Amino acid sequence: MITLKNTLRMNAASCISFGLIFALFGNTTNQFLSATEPAPTIIIQILGAVLIVNGLHLLWASALKAPSARLVMYFSAGDFLWVLLSAVLALLGIWIDTPMGIAATLVVALIVGAMGALQLANLPERASASSY
Repeated sequence: MITLKNTLRMNAASCISFGLIFALFGNTTNQFLSATEPAPTIIIQILGAVLIVNGLHLLWASALKAPSARLVMYFSAGDFLWVLLSAVLALLGIWIDTPMGIAATLVVALIVGAMGALQLANLPERASASSY
């Protein structure tokens, strides 16, 4: 069943998983994404750390009895920002220029965007109007 709590937990699992990959395997991630001009490895590792913290924050939010609409919108805005930046980087070939890197980036962006939309779609009616 697709519920707000389940969607927040899926999003958390995704953030923590990719965060660990980026933080622990920054150089390998760079090689997968770019053959010509990779991002500085430290950027990938910092992004990994930020994703881990965000994932833990998502887990915390999923444990709340009723996460506020503002909190859910915050997470969804982050998801939509991820989609936008991923698409821009991949389509312009900035730090992401291998065919598999571009494909993986765009597929992940679609999944992240879907989670952002599902989080908003699963806000309780009363929460969307009164929990700001």
